[in-house]
Amino acid sequence: MIPDFYSYTQEEDDGDVISYSFITSNGSLYYVYFDPYQYIKYTDVYPHLLRFGYAFGFQRSVKGHGWLSDTKIGSTISKIIFDFIQENGNEVVLLYHCDYADKKQKGRDKIFNEWYENSEIKHAFIKKRVEVNITNDKGNENDYYVGYLTSINNHHSINVENEFSMFAEKLVDKH
Repeated sequence: MIPDFYSYTQEEDDGDVISYSFITSNGSLYYVYFDPYQYIKYTDVYPHLLRFGYAFGFQRSVKGHGWLSDTKIGSTISKIIFDFIQENGNEVVLLYHCDYADKKQKGRDKIFNEWYENSEIKHAFIKKRVEVNITNDKGNENDYYVGYLTSINNHHSINVENEFSMFAEKLVDKH
């Protein structure tokens, strides 16, 4: 299904977080994780998200040598997502938000959307995301990008979409 990707290894820590790692051709080390507890305080009133939701994220922890425009990174992350949902069932919902601590969330959202659009998984998964703009007390505007991925075969996709809309609003209101 996904033609060209890096080999990766799977690990599970003591807290039920499932993570994968891979090394790119320029030596960058990436981690992809699925955490059933990261959003639990926000999903407690959303039965489907509480039962089947995982926080999904990835990060580069070691930068390789030089800059390399590497399409295999997106393909590898897509392959990991595909394998994870195949192993854990079509009801799984991968919840994510783009980290905003360094004000680069818009770029992260753009890259993730490009990876998704150029990936074979777009034919097998539903991807929804919302952009929320919030102005704080000082008049500064912050953009938040929150989304989810789930199988097109998830028979609860309408419930997921309804719960996600309320979840996203609740999550952003807390920041």
